[in-house]
This record gives sequence, structure tokens and C-alpha cells, in this order.
Amino acid sequence: MGGDHAPHATLQGAREALEAWPGLQLLLVGNEGIIRPELGRYGFTPALMTRVELVHAFHTVVMEDKATCILKEKKDSSIRVAAQLVREGRAHGVVSMGHTGAAMVASVLVIGKLEGVDRPALASVLPNMKGGPTVLLDVGANVDCRAEHIAQFAVMGSVYAEQVLGLERPRVGILSVGEEDGKGTDVTKDASAMLRGMEIRFEGNAEGRDIWNGNFDVIACDGFVGNVVLKSSEALAEGIIGGLRESFMESALTKFAGLLAKPAMKRFKKKLDYAEYGGAPLLGVKGVSIIGHGRSDAKAVRNAIRAALRAAEHHLHERIQERVALLLPKD
Repeated sequence: MGGDHAPHATLQGAREALEAWPGLQLLLVGNEGIIRPELGRYGFTPALMTRVELVHAFHTVVMEDKATCILKEKKDSSIRVAAQLVREGRAHGVVSMGHTGAAMVASVLVIGKLEGVDRPALASVLPNMKGGPTVLLDVGANVDCRAEHIAQFAVMGSVYAEQVLGLERPRVGILSVGEEDGKGTDVTKDASAMLRGMEIRFEGNAEGRDIWNGNFDVIACDGFVGNVVLKSSEALAEGIIGGLRESFMESALTKFAGLLAKPAMKRFKKKLDYAEYGGAPLLGVKGVSIIGHGRSDAKAVRNAIRAALRAAEHHLHERIQERVALLLPKD
């Protein structure tokens, strides 16, 4: 029920997901009085409804609410109820386009953290210049981090890139101010030292440009830096697309050039579109949690469900648990 375009974009995206993946079953969580009358409008045929269950939740967490409201004031909110379904084993994962803070609180406190994971991390999949994805984490769940937290982020991101994105032996780096081993803060240098003995393909420090040039598949950092990178990247992408569109409208000649360039522009825009990946996985919880952008459209919702489906099929949280266990101190 959360998000700028809910429940309409959510329902349309859910229907598209059901059509795309015949093995998928969905529990639609929200106010049944609002959802049920809309099902026919968005193409939920009787055949599709055999794979759909409505789960009533009266309240919705809105942007003005505190993230912790789901613990007391809004225990029956859609995100809290959805997380409870995962905790009880009725669902493999939760997908939300609503209040990011509430989704994280529900995932960590209701679904629960994996053993050995100090802090779950929010990962973002960004397009790079080589045409592939780069996983950046944490992008906002943890502002202040110790070295062991960033090391865990790197390990969890490596498992996600391998299991869900299909990258064989993903190249992992720690975001720093220089590629040399001696560069960076004490925290980043200590995190690097922890990762050198791990069974992952750790390749040292990554600089800011490496997020985009495709030299790394996974880049770990604290949530303060990661969130700044993510938000500035989104704004830059929108600015580039908007600037190019305005330039093509300046004269008859540029309009004609714009028509010729339109197919290339569409491909370029697709590479920069967050909706292609749907949402950010919260890694380190006992299930699948995909947190989407508040302004997600139906395409983003469908792709967020796809990301959750892939994570569940590859038993992502179990693979993360196995790998994180290698970081724990030995008795």
C-alpha cells in the first residue's frame, strides 16, 4: 500500500509479474476494501487469482510517520503484516515500495537478522560503462560503520552478485580515495585487511570512478557515503536525460537530429533507469526483502518482484549465512 503510486502501480506490476513467471504466487497485503475492487481493473483474471491471496492490513505507513510506528501505533500496517508473513514462513520474501525506514525496521526486527550479521545492508544495483551491473552497498541503512561491518557488506554483496545477478567470481572492492593499499581511513584499511583472507575475489580499493567503469562488480562502503553516491547519481542521470531532451528541442534541425537519435536515447535511458532493477535488496535478514523507490511505476514493481523471486530461488539468505560464518571468530 506504500509508495507514490500505490496501490495502482503495485497492482499493475504484480499482475505483470504473475503473467511473466507462471511459478510465482503472490500475497497482496493491504486494505482489502481498497484492493479487491481494483483487481478486475488491473487484469487479475480468475486464472491469475488462483495464484493470489489477499491479506488484510488496515493501516499504511505514510512518509510523515516515524519508521518505528510499526512497532506500536501501526502494528497492523501493510509492511508489518507482510514482514510477519515472511517470519511465519508463509512467504519467502517481502517487496515494498513504501516508507524505506519502516521497511528496514520491519525486515530487521520482524523477519530478523541472520546469525553473525551485525547490520543488514541495503544494496543498490547500478549500471556501469561495460553494460553490466555494479552492486554498491550500503546505500543508507547504516550511517556509522566499523571495519567489520564494511567487510560483512562486501561479503554479502559478493554473494548477491553471484547468486542473483549471475556474476561468476564477482570482483569486490572497498570504496576509498585511492587504489593504493595505504589510502583511505583506518576503517577502510582494516576492512580490507579482513577481506584479504576471505574466499572471495577481493581486489582492494575502488575509487569513485570504479562504480561506473565496470572494473569492480561489488563495492562496499558505509551507508553515509553510499547514500550520497546513490542520490547524486540519480539526480545526475535525470539531469543528463533532461538536458539532452531540451537540447534536441532547440531548433528544427536539432529536432530532426533528435528523431534520428531516438532509438539510441531510449537504450541509453534504459541503462540509467532504476526501474530496470526494481528495488534494493536488504541483505543480512532471514528471508528476502526488496525495498523499492517511492515513485516506482508498474515496471519497477514487476522487476522488484523478479529480484525477490530470484533471491528466493537461489536461497540467497542461506548462502549469505554460510559465507558470513567464515568471518566469525573461531573458538
